[in-house]
Amino acid sequence: MSPTGGTGARSDAPTALIVRVRDAPPEPAAPWRPTEADQPAPPEPLDAPWLRHLARLLPMAVVAVLGGIGLNRPGLWEDELATWGMVTVGFDDFVAVLRNVDASIGPYYLLMRGWVALAGSSDVALRVPSLLAMAAAAGLVAAIGLRIGGLRVGLVAGLLFAVLPTTSRYAQEARPYAFAVCAAALATLLLVRLLERPRFLRYLGYSAVVALLGLMHLVGLLLLVAHALVAWRGAQRRRGFFGWLGAAVAGTLPVLPVLWLGRQQTGTQINWIPPVTLDRLVDTPEALFGGPLLAGAVLALAFLGMSMRERAAVATAWLVLPTVGLLLAAQLTPLWLPRYLLFTVPAWALVASLALRRSSLLRGTAAMLAIGLLGIPVQVEIRGVTGHSQGTKDIAAVLRAHARPGDTLVYGPFDAGDQRTSRDAVNRYVDESWRPRDVLMTVPARRQGTLGARECADRDVPVCLGRPERVWVVRKGALDDPVQRIGPAKEAALKSYAVDRTWRVRGFSIGLLVRKPEVGK
Repeated sequence: MSPTGGTGARSDAPTALIVRVRDAPPEPAAPWRPTEADQPAPPEPLDAPWLRHLARLLPMAVVAVLGGIGLNRPGLWEDELATWGMVTVGFDDFVAVLRNVDASIGPYYLLMRGWVALAGSSDVALRVPSLLAMAAAAGLVAAIGLRIGGLRVGLVAGLLFAVLPTTSRYAQEARPYAFAVCAAALATLLLVRLLERPRFLRYLGYSAVVALLGLMHLVGLLLLVAHALVAWRGAQRRRGFFGWLGAAVAGTLPVLPVLWLGRQQTGTQINWIPPVTLDRLVDTPEALFGGPLLAGAVLALAFLGMSMRERAAVATAWLVLPTVGLLLAAQLTPLWLPRYLLFTVPAWALVASLALRRSSLLRGTAAMLAIGLLGIPVQVEIRGVTGHSQGTKDIAAVLRAHARPGDTLVYGPFDAGDQRTSRDAVNRYVDESWRPRDVLMTVPARRQGTLGARECADRDVPVCLGRPERVWVVRKGALDDPVQRIGPAKEAALKSYAVDRTWRVRGFSIGLLVRKPEVGK
């Protein structure tokens, strides 16, 4: 019995509380495991506004300096001579030629005609616009890199683009490729900004730059294939994609007349381009970057940096899709030339720099400098007198040293009877006061709607040639006999001459012929 006197009384004994602990429920499995590429890059050490400005300006300065070194030394090669001829001929003759050939390059020629009216037509003056365009492209590459990867990507991409020999080579070329590279970079930067904040003026600017790209180089419009993919993936709303599409279509409208005219001239414009073969494909990276070691280094970094994640997709699509597009187009019409892909070189620099994104800024810059050192032999080569693949100035040196008053000059055919390049080289670099007489020419080059000069009819060649004591023959190609296959009429007229001496300069053969003694004298 309890002290309280009842069995139902409450007990004052303490009560123990036991807490049951259970294992935490298992977390659901993640759909993918993050890799190193998915981790954020290390924080920028000194990401100050002035450094971002420097990242844009430094690559521009490097291109300007490297491109300016030896700008006047290489002789104008075949295509540059065509530019010189088209920008110095009278306007009526200029228009007449475009009706038959080179309509696709007409906008560039027109731009250069305005420039030449102000700056003259020296080799330096003809090349300066390309140098300025390529320097601007380097700054734009850096600006794109800043937006898609930060300071280290922007700086390394801009400098990598700047030190590639290809950049210097085409910064020194009086052709439209540097303008196409610059326009492609600017269009891509505007695309990135459009996807961030769509604005009417940005659409308008994008359309204008797309038009410039197409007018400078029709093949450059393959960039729009890459932009379409990026816009589709990156637009916050589908109407954002259609806004880009409208801007792109508007930009191509001014190009359509040039495209139509160029299509009519395909037979004379690109029929010389060989078909695509495996060997030509394998050689493309070397031609695009300036050498096998350089090509290997850039390709290795690019493959490591390729990604379709977020903003890196801009550079990857720019690199891949235009290249594939040109390869497919080349199955239908001859178009595969490495220089037609120059507008993708900024993308290679960007993707390669993305591979170095998780390295320190110092290591990334060191890698870029190493690539630059690999390119030094090519940088030296392209600044030689024959650095643009033809010794056009060497022809002048031979004639200056050996020509005499009263000598005559005969040009041999190369493509379908065309003597344009040899004649252009002599007219460009051999002073008229001691230039051998061009006795067979009846109509100068770029007159009456043709790029090349017109010569005496075959039946009149003996009369036009006359009986000079010495005849010079200048032809494209490496020939043991300068008269070999020069044409039946010219061969017959030159039978009374013997080859006294021959010279070979890069891309040309030069022969000096002297009259044989007459029989009986």
